Amino acid sequence: MPTQPHMKVPTESSRRSFLAGSLGLAALSLTACVPQKSTPTPSETPAEQLFTLGTAANPATLDPALSGDNETFRVTRQIYEGLVGVDRETGAAVPLLATDWISSPDRLQYTFILRRNVKFHDGTDFNAEAVVLNFQRWAALPLSARQDSDQGFTQVFRYNDSLPKLPDSLPEPKPVEGPDGTESIDPALEAQHQSAMEELEKLREDLQINPFLGASTGASANYFGSIKAADTHTVVLTLRRPITGLIEALTLPGMAIASPKALATAPTDPKQLSWLATHPMGTGPYAFSSWENSTVTVKRFDGYWDSADFTQNPDAPTIINFKETSTPARRLGDLRRKEIDGFDMVTVSGLRELVREGNLIVERDPFSVAYLGMNQKNKWLANLKFRQAVAHSIDRTKIINEFYIKGTKEARSFLPASLGISPSDTYYGPDTQKAKDLLAESGYDGSPIPFLYPLNISRAYLPLPELTYAEISRQLASNGINVQPIPVEWTNGYVARVRAGDSPGFHLLGFNGGYRDPDDFLGGIFSETSSQFGYNSPILQAQILLARSLEVGEERSTAYQEISSTLAQDLPALPLTFPISGLAFNDTVRNYPSSPVLDEVFSGVKLNIK
Repeated sequence: MPTQPHMKVPTESSRRSFLAGSLGLAALSLTACVPQKSTPTPSETPAEQLFTLGTAANPATLDPALSGDNETFRVTRQIYEGLVGVDRETGAAVPLLATDWISSPDRLQYTFILRRNVKFHDGTDFNAEAVVLNFQRWAALPLSARQDSDQGFTQVFRYNDSLPKLPDSLPEPKPVEGPDGTESIDPALEAQHQSAMEELEKLREDLQINPFLGASTGASANYFGSIKAADTHTVVLTLRRPITGLIEALTLPGMAIASPKALATAPTDPKQLSWLATHPMGTGPYAFSSWENSTVTVKRFDGYWDSADFTQNPDAPTIINFKETSTPARRLGDLRRKEIDGFDMVTVSGLRELVREGNLIVERDPFSVAYLGMNQKNKWLANLKFRQAVAHSIDRTKIINEFYIKGTKEARSFLPASLGISPSDTYYGPDTQKAKDLLAESGYDGSPIPFLYPLNISRAYLPLPELTYAEISRQLASNGINVQPIPVEWTNGYVARVRAGDSPGFHLLGFNGGYRDPDDFLGGIFSETSSQFGYNSPILQAQILLARSLEVGEERSTAYQEISSTLAQDLPALPLTFPISGLAFNDTVRNYPSSPVLDEVFSGVKLNIK
């Protein structure tokens, strides 16, 4: 396939209009790209320019391959780079450590041409061998470690996923007794059953027509085939089945390439799986300096391959501190005292004060979803009518108005509107009478339902979790649903506990999109049997598996609409909001490169240098 030049949308104002587009970016995976970076030029070592950002939590680790934590990625994005990057202005996939890529006509093989004259922070060369070693390392990680990685190899290639075992048939609707004593089947339910059976047969046929090819080193539905070095600066990636959004997926922070020397170094802490957990080593514009107490420090890497990145922005920080500042009130106080220059996760109440005081506020376009999980291992949540009663009890508009920044939208599906996929016709709006009727039909006896929620954290999708929990529990109680509060410190394994299905009941969580493809959200949350929801749907798994290989177009959009309908009907979780998130800065900062996918590299920060 001949190469085509990568076209860059040049204007800052194009950011929001780009996000309003549909799935056009995925077409990039069928083309090759050429670099647009300027030729590096020597530069003098600048005077120290310090930038301190207040963060909601410490990183979970500094090894991006072993994390699903955005506070980890906030730091590692400064230190590491992947084969493919994200354009700061448009969000499009652009060349980074790979300068070109070409896909085969069957979309099963990708050839990447690697950038030359790049060195890791430890002085070792970046080359094809380094790329291959990283892929081999990801594939060889223990299963538990791969499961902890949300934005890397496991998610991109579904390395742990197995082929769904479709049922032979679906339960037929049961007849009900009418007023005259005769039993009959609701014609609408009968039609739904017939439609579902037709969908089941179609899925079965499609899985046979489009099989995975070749042996798998992972589970049976793993897309990764192999990666080989064709020469010093060329690697060839082979898939077992096409991934339409592959190039976009390679921008995920967990796909960052680490130094081979660092990969070969044994960890000093026996509790750590890798040396990189405390000694990150990449090719990025900043190199790791220290992690002491609650502050991680990185410093400008003077040997960075793209020195133009700094010469074009002489006001970029040379030293960056990431200071853990857990509560919104503390972050606001630290900013006022100038102990930090800015912070993320601005709350709606803090925003009013910050605007009144004249601080710089930078908002991100919505590209995350908050949801109320309902684990069906719980006796009552296993009942669909009970889950529907829960859904009709929730007033999302009230939650948004009280706890989210203006511009946050109600989520009627798990896919942000910018992806261009229409939500399901099945909608659960607040309806007290319907909720109480469904609750009565479910036979609910008033037993308390465990409700896990996180403490002392702010996420882009959940800025005020304690208050959000309190409002949701109040709304549920007003319709007769009792909850048992189970508060868990975020840093005490909240996410792991939710995903393990501990204390099955309700839980609050969310998902921040990492790249512009619906598979990132739906596959990332629901691709395989999940203990988080106690929900096992081979039909949904088959729908997700087949959709991610479809080429961009009407058929693919329809496939994702059908997935959204399956989720709305099965209701393993209720999507709540598509939030606007924001950052605040004092007069030290005049520009911050915000990104909906959180790809925020601080060489793009502009400080007010005196």
